Amino acid sequence: MDWELRILQALEGSRPGWDEPPDWRAVLALYEGLAPDEAAALDRTVVRMIDLGYRNPHASREPGPFDQIEVSLPAGMAPADLLCIEAAVLVAAERGLGDAYFPFLRLMSVPTWHVIQGRLTWLAREALDAQRRLSLTRAGRGLGALLGLAAADALGCTVEFMSREAIRARWPEGHREIVGGGPFGFPAGDWTDDTAMAVAVGRGILEQPDDPVDAVGRHFVAWFQSGPPDVGNTCRTAINAFLRLGSWEAASAAVRAELGQWAAGNGALMRTLPAALAYGPDPAQAIRIGRMTHPHPESDAAIAVYHRTVDALLEGAAPAEALEAGLAPLPGAEPEVGAAIADLARRLSGLASRSAERIRSGGYVVETLEAALWAFLRTDSLEECVVLAVNLGDDADTVGAVAGGLAGAAYGPGAVPRRWSQALRRRAVIDELAAGLYGVFRARQGDTRK
Repeated sequence: MDWELRILQALEGSRPGWDEPPDWRAVLALYEGLAPDEAAALDRTVVRMIDLGYRNPHASREPGPFDQIEVSLPAGMAPADLLCIEAAVLVAAERGLGDAYFPFLRLMSVPTWHVIQGRLTWLAREALDAQRRLSLTRAGRGLGALLGLAAADALGCTVEFMSREAIRARWPEGHREIVGGGPFGFPAGDWTDDTAMAVAVGRGILEQPDDPVDAVGRHFVAWFQSGPPDVGNTCRTAINAFLRLGSWEAASAAVRAELGQWAAGNGALMRTLPAALAYGPDPAQAIRIGRMTHPHPESDAAIAVYHRTVDALLEGAAPAEALEAGLAPLPGAEPEVGAAIADLARRLSGLASRSAERIRSGGYVVETLEAALWAFLRTDSLEECVVLAVNLGDDADTVGAVAGGLAGAAYGPGAVPRRWSQALRRRAVIDELAAGLYGVFRARQGDTRK
């Protein structure tokens, strides 16, 4: 089936008169009665059209009577090409095609797109609504999760290691603005080890998605050797062991022997979000990456619960439903990990109704997960979730980052306050990573598009 021809014919056939615009819903009508493989082929064509360089091979290149006096189009573009691009965006938004989200963001970021606003038939009015709808696909929620993590990290660094009483004394209405500082003196909008190590995990996954440990490890070492001020003790022990022994398996064993139960810090949980974006509901690779530095069943369990909760949120589950999925028994889990997940399920029962006085926000991985989930379940917006989490104090940046990832997955990138996202010093890194991780997910999951 030549879907490009069918789309062009549908648009032209929907014009009420020769001088009146077509109806983009005529393209949507092409899906009626299609078999799943035919609909998937049409979806692929629609997504491919969302590019300013798209040219429909069946479109006439003869200039229309008014083309010389209207806003000019890019070289080689016919009016029909632009109609196809616009219709493709609206059809993708209507069908919830996650594959269209990042192409649409790229389209809107091209300077030429803003030059041709006068030639748009539908998107001048409907672009923001289309963006909002696409942002609630799995692709968009993945970007929201990473933005939530990074923004919360940047917010929380200011109050890291402060007590709740000290935070309230300085900010009676709560600490809400990204201003930097804190014990390590971060510039406003910079992120700490939480996001830096999450970026390292994400980049390693992009390089070697089927077996990411060595690639992730290279990025850990590069970050560590860049001299960051805030390397966690367990991560420092593990990376130094790797540099000494040359193997992440040996380094993990060395950490286990040296730290024992104290290897259950939150340094693996804080960075695990990219694995949830890339690998779907199976946390096996996330646990492997976590064990590189934190070989402890409670860390494994927290990662598994967080990973599966985030995955459910990315698929559109409500918060309570997502947590239920996260706390379900993990098929094939090692006995110690399975028991630790069961312990978490018991511990987290009735979490949302607890008072803040019962929530601890230190570096123990179970407490970090509990505090982040508590803030998430007690609120209904990303901003309020993150503010509640970081104002718990103590390991505020990490609790905030873990909570921000949950809230971003639930509410999408549009829920991140603009003043926060604009304050991030390396926002482009997050955008690029989110698109890449979604690409890994799509490559591994086949033709699931929403």
